[in-house]
Amino acid sequence: MAADDQLPPWIEDLRASLMAGNLDRLPSFELGHGTQQLAGVQTVRIMLADLADLDGQLAQAFPSISATIRHRRLLDDFRTLRDLLRTQSAQTG
Repeated sequence: MAADDQLPPWIEDLRASLMAGNLDRLPSFELGHGTQQLAGVQTVRIMLADLADLDGQLAQAFPSISATIRHRRLLDDFRTLRDLLRTQSAQTG
């Protein structure tokens, strides 16, 4: 992850928005993996839960290569989501 990426604080803000109920009306969005079939808020919940699980796996002494790859791909999905939400916010003004 690039040092200027600012993804971790953005993810924490996303988590706070979820907990505050600010994402309840988030429309579905396409990240692949069938995400367009779910409500946006449900996809965010799943992504955050998956991130917590992978963070736990990576904290082990010898994390698996597959967990490392899944973590990297999930962070890419968070970046895509961030871009989608920024675009949506810019369009709605």
